[in-house]
Amino acid sequence: MFINILALTFVLFAFIAAFKMDSFLQGFLFIVAICAVCGMFYLFISFPGISGLAVAIMLASFIFRQSKK
Repeated sequence: MFINILALTFVLFAFIAAFKMDSFLQGFLFIVAICAVCGMFYLFISFPGISGLAVAIMLASFIFRQSKK
């Protein structure tokens, strides 16, 4: 029960922060980023091996892309 209340509070604060952004696009991208992070956490909890591999591949691609610039 406590985790559900904590999650709802987090979602409420995220929406408040999104509506206080300078433009609609910034708020929308903020909510998309929050959803992506929550999705990653969900994957880590549900499928620890598969999601760990996926995160390692994404992190490696990000690092290699940064080194090419």
